[in-house]
Amino acid sequence: MPGVTVERRRQAGREAPEAAMSLTIADRRPGRLPDEPTSFVGRRGELAVLARLVGGCGLVTLTGPGGMGKSRLAVRAAARLGPSFEHGVRYVDLSGPRHPSLLAQTVGEAFGLPDQAPAAALDALVRHVARHRTLLVLDHCDDLTDGCAMLVEILLREAPGLRVLATGRRPLGIPGERVLPVPPLAVPAAVSTAVPSTVPPTVPDGGAHAGPCDAVRLFAERAAGAAPGWTLTEGDAAAVARLCDRLEGVPLAIELAAAQLRTLPAGRLAAGLDERIPRPCASVPGPVRERTLRAVIDWSHGLCPPGRRLLWARLSVLAGDFDLEDAERVCADAALPVGRIAGLLEELAAGSVVTRLDGDGGEEAGALRYRMPGTVREYGAERLELLGQTGVLRDRAFARFGAAIGRATAELGTAAQPRWLEWFGRERANVHAALEHGLRAAADEDVLRAVLGYGRILALRGLIGEARYWGARAFADRCPMTPRLRESAEMPALFGLLAVLQEDPEPARELMDRAAARARAACDDVRGLAYVRQAQGVAAFGAGRAEEAAGLLREARDLHRLAGNDDVLVPVGGVFLAAASALAGDPGAAVRYATEVVRETEAAGELWCRSYGLCVLGLATVLGGRPAPGMAEARAGLRIKRDLGDRPGIGLALDVIGVARTALGEAEPAARLFGAADASLGFTGATLLGAEHRRLRATYRSRAERLAGAEAFRAAYRRGAGLPFEAAVSEALGG
Repeated sequence: MPGVTVERRRQAGREAPEAAMSLTIADRRPGRLPDEPTSFVGRRGELAVLARLVGGCGLVTLTGPGGMGKSRLAVRAAARLGPSFEHGVRYVDLSGPRHPSLLAQTVGEAFGLPDQAPAAALDALVRHVARHRTLLVLDHCDDLTDGCAMLVEILLREAPGLRVLATGRRPLGIPGERVLPVPPLAVPAAVSTAVPSTVPPTVPDGGAHAGPCDAVRLFAERAAGAAPGWTLTEGDAAAVARLCDRLEGVPLAIELAAAQLRTLPAGRLAAGLDERIPRPCASVPGPVRERTLRAVIDWSHGLCPPGRRLLWARLSVLAGDFDLEDAERVCADAALPVGRIAGLLEELAAGSVVTRLDGDGGEEAGALRYRMPGTVREYGAERLELLGQTGVLRDRAFARFGAAIGRATAELGTAAQPRWLEWFGRERANVHAALEHGLRAAADEDVLRAVLGYGRILALRGLIGEARYWGARAFADRCPMTPRLRESAEMPALFGLLAVLQEDPEPARELMDRAAARARAACDDVRGLAYVRQAQGVAAFGAGRAEEAAGLLREARDLHRLAGNDDVLVPVGGVFLAAASALAGDPGAAVRYATEVVRETEAAGELWCRSYGLCVLGLATVLGGRPAPGMAEARAGLRIKRDLGDRPGIGLALDVIGVARTALGEAEPAARLFGAADASLGFTGATLLGAEHRRLRATYRSRAERLAGAEAFRAAYRRGAGLPFEAAVSEALGG
């Protein structure tokens, strides 16, 4: 790619399905704009300016202190501007624990790209965005400013149709950036006795939009939500105007104050804030507004009874949104009994300390989740530190999410798999924060279980690079290690297997050698040796040594059975064994092995491996000379992959169906499916079966091209590549 050096790519570091999927885990696909939990007030001027700026330059950054509403403004602007972009909007929330080395993968995930090693991920992302007209929203860049700047500079240089809207407390600082400081909301033109009691405070210019100014409108809307039946009356006008003026139009401060109307009338509220908030100083507006917000948070905190204050502090260890069970498991103890958590949480929500996210996922439709604004969470973290409870609460959070990972590990190979993948979508930020703490403070045994289990969850979601990141962190951060972690063969074998799947041979070889040495040293480690042989077999498969791969994978299968291993990665070895047998010229054995995978996973209720087994069963059946039955098996696999939202798996299924249609002599439909498969895979051609599959697919592609003629093939391929996601899947399924 011109202008992008390999080194720069390395330093910087999937397209979301266009149609709704049938399972909730697919509905929570990355890249969507978040729902707005409350009404949006004001910002006409800023929205108009943003429309002009985004249309005319590559990067626009919304800046300002916390609590000013940067994220809400960015989301509202992106929702309005989205229809003007041919390929829509992609949203990336960078709040919570993030590592710069994963930035390209994180952004690529929002575009629906397969997860890859950092340099390859950046290359794939650049290739993808270069072909699209898209608005990318990077929200909460504060902790990754340098990485975001480097990534955005590369993307904008290579993708003329890309526009980026970023938010942060400071600019990214790259050439061509336009910075829009987000101001406070408009406050009343006059306050106190200068506002007649019969006239609601108005916008300063009294023009076409005369009426309550934005600050007063926000206060009135939030107050009505906090105190049902409350309306802005003539008698309250002066007090509300004075209050909004003292709060300097800072949205979060206004929301926190309005929530107190449940217990305090407007006049007393204004008087109380007069005593607590320092007078504004026009010469230094920024720092004073930050002090104003801090004073309001202090005041809101002071109005809370002790139990509510304690829950506020303890909830600060939850980095993402959370549900009642999260709050109970992490925050409850003798000082804060579990029976009080639900009531106190609702009180914090009523006070705008946390925001309700109605119906945003959960195991039941409409389950409540909550989110704490970043500035409020930071304040709670300070209070928790003053209480001397930070370490204890982070230990509890690690125990909560580590235990959940343990249950998921045991159930990923069962009918509970979709529920746990959905859980991952909800709790990802909290898991990351808990793991960060666990790597520093938890026992090695607990870290080992958590990282191994989480690696499996991430692998099933196609996030192999992220799984490898956590594995590398565990290896690097746990020195000196306890004997159990130091001697475990399963740990390096798993992450060696993941490196093989990313076609990253050197780290894979080093990890597999380490795993093999550990397995030999521990003569009774049959479990670890099974994973070692599985990883070695997949590596041999990727290197084109199909017969060797089949032998190693058969040995791995037997060792897994001897050890009683029954986790979700075990049947993956059977998928590769079937594929290796097929490509070694023994489609009959491949059909037997793939049928075995399908039968066992179906009996357990598992979906992810079963769907891959169906795809490979379809491929082996086609290679055995029965393309029509093979296509039926691959279509069964595709239906499951569609429901799971598994883009790499969908790409493989489309390819296998294309191979079947080629074998049936249907060259142009096959060409369309090959094009759709490449589009689904983010133009990388990568699948679970890697290079061996690509070689086989190239053979059938050449055959289809000869049957159709080069020009007709290319035209059909282009049409397939341009098909909307759901249309491509529908055609592959015979629609």
